[in-house]
Amino acid sequence: MPAGRNTLIGDIRRFNRFYTGLIGLLDETLTQSAYTLTEARILFELAQRPGHIVENPGGKAGFLARALRLDIGPAASEIARELHLDPAYVTRILRKFSAAGLVEMRTDPDVPRLLSLTARGMAALAGLQAAADRDLARLTERLGDKEAAELSDMLMRVSHLLGGAPAS
Repeated sequence: MPAGRNTLIGDIRRFNRFYTGLIGLLDETLTQSAYTLTEARILFELAQRPGHIVENPGGKAGFLARALRLDIGPAASEIARELHLDPAYVTRILRKFSAAGLVEMRTDPDVPRLLSLTARGMAALAGLQAAADRDLARLTERLGDKEAAELSDMLMRVSHLLGGAPAS
């Protein structure tokens, strides 16, 4: 590995330690909530997928969603695979969520286990997102408009360089 890469790797590791400490990613729970980072991420992933759109399964919207199969949420194995987590660990988290009324677990002949957020789960996620937004607003409040735009550009550039979202 070229010496420049060793320097880059050291810089990335130093930044990772700085940032995880700065925003409390190593704290026992996220944003002083009842949820760990992994639990919050699973809630977020469930909200990004179909399955939580059927508020009233007996109503017209529920019928159409079921007819078009729009109410089918992800399987636990799909979430585990996409987040690179142990499926048994994800299942334990989902059972905890189900017991707390945050997630509905349904069965379907074609898919082993379907998941969707309940209204309580969506409210929990909204609370987590609001707390995270508050924390990040507090973190960046000292930045002027120019610095905020510069930071935003840098974050987009890092994402692009590391293979994520394209830089705009």
